[in-house]
Amino acid sequence: MAKDTCILCGIETVYDFETHIDNRIGYIEGAGQLCSDCFKEGTTNRNLVTIPENWITKFSNNFELGKRVRTHYWDTHSKDKIK
Repeated sequence: MAKDTCILCGIETVYDFETHIDNRIGYIEGAGQLCSDCFKEGTTNRNLVTIPENWITKFSNNFELGKRVRTHYWDTHSKDKIK
């Protein structure tokens, strides 16, 4: 079975795609799965990104919403990363 990847660092997590989110640790609805390291770090050092509320209903599934959130992040932070 294919494993889910961490939405922050991109490594493979211990969870299969088919594992229900109620049976996972570190899953953020509307964003995706965190690996255990990012989840642990995020509880003490989490930066937040604000998105328009209507995106939650506008994008029909978590994949589309997550993709749009990541695109929004890179669109708004690319100038900071290029320096």
